[in-house]
Amino acid sequence: MKWAVITLSKKSLELALVIKSEIHEIDIYTMPKYIKHGVKPIEGGLRKFNKFLFENYDTLVYIMAAGIVVRDISPYLKHKSLDPAVLVLDNNGQYVISLLSGHLGGANEKAKYLADAIGAVPVITTASDTNNKLAVDMIAKKYNLVITNFQKAKEITSLIVNDYKVGVISDINFQEKLPSNMAVIDSQNENVEGIIYISNKERVILEKNFVQLIPQNIIIGIGCRKGTRSDNITGFIDENLEKLNISKRAVNKIVSIDVKKSEEGIIRTAEKYRVEFKTYNYKEIKEVEDLFQCSEFVKNTVGVGAVCEPTGYLASNKGKCLLPKTAKDGMTLSIWETK
Repeated sequence: MKWAVITLSKKSLELALVIKSEIHEIDIYTMPKYIKHGVKPIEGGLRKFNKFLFENYDTLVYIMAAGIVVRDISPYLKHKSLDPAVLVLDNNGQYVISLLSGHLGGANEKAKYLADAIGAVPVITTASDTNNKLAVDMIAKKYNLVITNFQKAKEITSLIVNDYKVGVISDINFQEKLPSNMAVIDSQNENVEGIIYISNKERVILEKNFVQLIPQNIIIGIGCRKGTRSDNITGFIDENLEKLNISKRAVNKIVSIDVKKSEEGIIRTAEKYRVEFKTYNYKEIKEVEDLFQCSEFVKNTVGVGAVCEPTGYLASNKGKCLLPKTAKDGMTLSIWETK
């Protein structure tokens, strides 16, 4: 979590230093003429410097007028799923305003945290928070879910805020204290105006207004010949995810044995999916390989009799196997759902 505090005056710099004394892992930026030890300069003017701040920090704390902040950050705003949390303080440190990315960026919680640290009042204006309702993006953030359609998420949140009945259908263990107009339901036949559907499925069709949230709970276990192209590995994975009706966005990580940690094809495949590539060593795999069908050829090659299944099993925390070992063109694949 990278924080930056931005100031334009001596007085606001003093407050920034107080903040740093309470929250140590932050960088402070100010005008070059006010620089002192441990403080960094705003280079080229605040408006242009905001580009650097937006690209390098996930939390920005501006100690200045909110109007200045709004005008100067506007060219760099992309989307609520990408923008950093932006907080604004007056230079007396009385109020901490959650200005941008209140939910997905965590600005609301960070405003409360900072206000508590310096004895200020947090100012939260999002309707779901002020009315003690549960917004769709807050559910997504808490359970690490991918929002498939932000317009639909907005529509369902609007129903919640305006006291319409909204149901939650979930394929994962969903235990949440819900407001009175929300309930976990078993099917869309319940008397609700909208539905939050938590599922890793690619194709979801409901008759009622709904938004799908995708849990990133799929593990891909891979084994392959040295030099196997990324396009071949990606195509193999995509083909089997489609057969299972599993969304690519549900993939959490790709795993294999540590002798493959430098395998270019697997590395590039993980990059395409924007997920971690994790490997397990001989001893870790050896402990569980007896649970799976082993190959003497594989054992003679890498020292263990199986790769894709035991690594998928380990990475999914002994989860559910959706696809047992499947082979194609020198590749082996297994697909797991985390426990």
